[in-house]
Amino acid sequence: MSKNTYLLNPPASVKKTARIATENCKCHGMKKLLAVFALMVPAGGLVHANDAPEPTTSTSAQAQARQFGMFFGGTASQYDLCVKKGFLPKGNQSAEEIAKSFLEKTWTTNQGTDQAVYVQDGWNKIKKEISENESFYTQERCASVGKQWTKMLVVIRKQSS
Repeated sequence: MSKNTYLLNPPASVKKTARIATENCKCHGMKKLLAVFALMVPAGGLVHANDAPEPTTSTSAQAQARQFGMFFGGTASQYDLCVKKGFLPKGNQSAEEIAKSFLEKTWTTNQGTDQAVYVQDGWNKIKKEISENESFYTQERCASVGKQWTKMLVVIRKQSS
């Protein structure tokens, strides 16, 4: 058997040995991966040890409340950041003050105070993301935030009257 034939079509015993070696390598690699993961889990817990526990979402209404907080409160937080950067005009009240007042008047009345916890949790999460990514908010991005906030103000005024 020539060398090229042997490499292209090895005997069954060589194929079996190669398969076992590959399986052992995969198993050893998996063990390493699991060991690294096992070390990362406690370290991840230490990183978030000071974070307040988030409310457990057990219903779709709670999940929707959290999403609403992310969208509505997040837009207000983005608007205020854009004002701070000088890309949008400052009003009499900050967007966050307007949003908070609206939520206190309407959300707790219509949806219940238990849902308000989830709205605030969503808002807090997105606010943290916004503050960690302030450089993303350029004049162009802030222009679209301003348009979205203007649309929200129209809805707020309709709901308030």
